[in-house]
Amino acid sequence: MRAPLATILAAAAVAGAGGAARSDDVEAAAQVHLDRGIAAFGAGDLALAKQELLTAVELVPHKPNPYRWLALVEIQDGDCAHARLDVDSFLARVPADDPRIPELVRARDGCKQKGVPQIAPRPVVEQPVPPAPPPERSVATRWWFWTAIGAGALAITGAVFLATRDGGPSELPAIQCDASGCR
Repeated sequence: MRAPLATILAAAAVAGAGGAARSDDVEAAAQVHLDRGIAAFGAGDLALAKQELLTAVELVPHKPNPYRWLALVEIQDGDCAHARLDVDSFLARVPADDPRIPELVRARDGCKQKGVPQIAPRPVVEQPVPPAPPPERSVATRWWFWTAIGAGALAITGAVFLATRDGGPSELPAIQCDASGCR
């Protein structure tokens, strides 16, 4: 009687310790069950694979990959009715351009037509989508552009000033104008 009570108290303490830590622990446990299920599927132990994958689905029902592997195990086991449900659950949780969709749809359709198709699934590691790069800024919005424009304008102004400044008496004769014209 004390062992189950201690387990319940320990679980309550972990749950109360923090939601983020609990969430990470649940996802880590689900990944362990998923990995065990995939290994059992690869070894041909469909009963153990199904048990491990069902546990992973219970732990993280929002993740698509446990449904994918569960569907593959059920198709291999000849349980097409459950496999179709798990394929639909997988499809509902992934974007339309997910590269795993064609494989699963082919396996599901083969299960409907022939019974138990022999499939060799490729494991696909779920990776987060990298963020989109920031939009390219125009040159005019960069700090150095306006600094260069100002420096160039200053240099041109200085050159014009030096070229046109009065340097003293001119060596050319003065122009004189009278009623007959300018000479």
